[in-house]
Amino acid sequence: MSLVGHVLSIPLFWAGVAAPDTVRGQVTAVISEDAPRTPFLLGEISGIAIDDSGRIYVADFQDPRIVVFAADGRHLATIGRKGRGPGEFSAPTGPVLGPDGALYVRNMEQIVRFVRDPKTGLVTRFDRILSGPAMAPWRSKLPSTVDGQRRFHFPLEVGLRDGLTHYAYLRYRLDGARLDSLPVPVYPTTRSSWVSYRISKGTGRMVQGLATVPFHPQPVWAVTPRGTLISGPADRYELVETDVTGRKLRTWSRPGPGERIPAPERAESLRALRRRIDTLPVPFEALENVSDEVKAQRLPETYPLYRGVGFVAESGELWVRRWSPPALRDSTVLDLFAEGGGYRRTLVLPMNCRGEPALVVRKGVAACVQVDPETGAEAVVIARFVP
Repeated sequence: MSLVGHVLSIPLFWAGVAAPDTVRGQVTAVISEDAPRTPFLLGEISGIAIDDSGRIYVADFQDPRIVVFAADGRHLATIGRKGRGPGEFSAPTGPVLGPDGALYVRNMEQIVRFVRDPKTGLVTRFDRILSGPAMAPWRSKLPSTVDGQRRFHFPLEVGLRDGLTHYAYLRYRLDGARLDSLPVPVYPTTRSSWVSYRISKGTGRMVQGLATVPFHPQPVWAVTPRGTLISGPADRYELVETDVTGRKLRTWSRPGPGERIPAPERAESLRALRRRIDTLPVPFEALENVSDEVKAQRLPETYPLYRGVGFVAESGELWVRRWSPPALRDSTVLDLFAEGGGYRRTLVLPMNCRGEPALVVRKGVAACVQVDPETGAEAVVIARFVP
């Protein structure tokens, strides 16, 4: 049956009302410097992967390496170190386990491949370096993907004259041969991912925290196991599957308005935005790529309808991360759908996962990055759930 133009209705629940088929995860480990049971020093976490045995592979920008943990947080191995030799890293990010069992890690303009060590069973042995794009966004924490046809998807981003950040994936065979590119659609909610001001001719300085207003619905996307793309604008509950030509294959949708942002929370966020503007070292008018909403200091009335999408590696299930209602603000709520589009269940994880790097769900294990609101320190939180 053709899926072109096929609309799939999504029966969701909101406002913290649990459905009968809700599954709740249980935290098995918190990995951080201050964790009493599983202490480990991590710097700036740039990506997470999970292998077939539920082991966690964590990429670190600050101390360039990949660290391997068991699902209970035990440190199993460390891959690489800072350097430019075989198996060494400058800026490892986007680790992913391919269907061939190998571990692929983006490193600047490279893709570094590791295979299983027969002595330990861990995917830690350096195999080869593959060439990626020459102008790779090396600081990007977007996930890499290897699809069912064994194509590696290398995320790219570029700011164009329209003031927006555009995204796409360059695709490679697993032997390093370049194939084609998979574009990410531009939505009405798409904005620039950075703001800057000029300090001299041809030179600018980045400004954090002013690309969008608080609660702005950020478009989300993920590469499917088939090598197509699922994406959506987040200002309405709609997700679209597109192919390499940009053709729409099918659409997921849910009617109904979003949840209104409580007035005190919205007012405090507006005050925070104004305080951020007041700290600028240059006049506000000197900033480039500022959105109209930031200029007008205009915040949305409702929360975004969702804040992330992804896939469960072994089942092909689609997960949609909702904006958690106040009763679940310290949790991560995922609605899971079968590959054909039917709603399966909702997964509630007892941790507030950061958006980037993306959380990973595989083999009954979920892992993500959580940030301490007081210190800004990052931790990897691991949870198990019964499918």
